[in-house]
Amino acid sequence: MTATTLGRHLFLAHRAVHDELDARLRAHDASVWTWVLLREAANAAANAEGASQRELAELMRIEPPTLVRHLDKLAEEGLVERRRDEHDRRVTRIVVTAAGRRRLAKIHDVVQELDAEMRSVLTSREVDVLRRALPRITAHFSQEEVSRARAL
Repeated sequence: MTATTLGRHLFLAHRAVHDELDARLRAHDASVWTWVLLREAANAAANAEGASQRELAELMRIEPPTLVRHLDKLAEEGLVERRRDEHDRRVTRIVVTAAGRRRLAKIHDVVQELDAEMRSVLTSREVDVLRRALPRITAHFSQEEVSRARAL
């Protein structure tokens, strides 16, 4: 019998945290996708005029048609608005509404509670190691993805 791989441990931890966060967010009429999309759109708006749908899809690492389904739902709820880019009418920018910002603040509280709970099961040294190691793993494999795409 072989030992469980690091990748499998990462996947299982990701799944457990994702599922728990999704369950907690459902109590606030939200989901992990709601949180990620509102957060990325709000961050993009803070730095410019809002992200384009294509840019948001890239930030979220999902396909544009998947993003459109999520955007449709959030727009229907009044949490985001689609606006044509002033300089390129082919581009649609996503702007978080005031209602979206309020929902994001509530979601942020839920995320912070779960983060505190995760930290409570780890030592401060383990938290520090994860904080440094996980972004390096992400960067390594994100570069691998870029290299593969360029090779095609």
